[in-house]
Amino acid sequence: MRGQHQEGPVTENNSLIYNMTFPDARFLQRYMARRVLAKNRREYVAALLGVVLCAMFLVIAIVVNTDPYRITSSFGFGLRYPFSFYLLLIFCLVAAILCLIPAVDLRLKTLRMQVSDNGPFLGSTKLLIEPDGLIVDRAMMTAKYLWAAFQGIEMAKHAVILPIDNGIGIIVPASAFKSDAERYQFVADVSKHLDAARV
Repeated sequence: MRGQHQEGPVTENNSLIYNMTFPDARFLQRYMARRVLAKNRREYVAALLGVVLCAMFLVIAIVVNTDPYRITSSFGFGLRYPFSFYLLLIFCLVAAILCLIPAVDLRLKTLRMQVSDNGPFLGSTKLLIEPDGLIVDRAMMTAKYLWAAFQGIEMAKHAVILPIDNGIGIIVPASAFKSDAERYQFVADVSKHLDAARV
């Protein structure tokens, strides 16, 4: 009907136009997190069990510390009071730390769980600088970013990083440049385009 505003996606010339909102991005993030969890359930269960055991050993250490003489006289391992108390406390704290190893290991493997070597984000990459933006060309994916999309250009450990949002960006690794001069020239060229886009 005339005069009505149409909400939602609009198809036009075999294309789809829609509004991507923050709730949509949050839903995608949660969905992908559940997908990673389903594929690596064993590691997550081990990490959760380790955290529970860590909390249990910390509680035991706190209880032992509240009345050390009475507890160490019952569980003193045949040692006198001060030594048995310190030994039991050290055992609980060391055990609590060791129980966190699966969780720490899982945290270090998180990115590997999300990105695979045969996926579209890794592999041989060609970077093209164009007047209106930057093209990232890989075997299974080609993406173009307009200069206005970048927040700036930064260098860290000889790699060049182009932040797009607070937690998203493009990295040009140090191995992409043959020399420091080539790296600095790339940074200078990109900086000119970014400054022009801001103006």
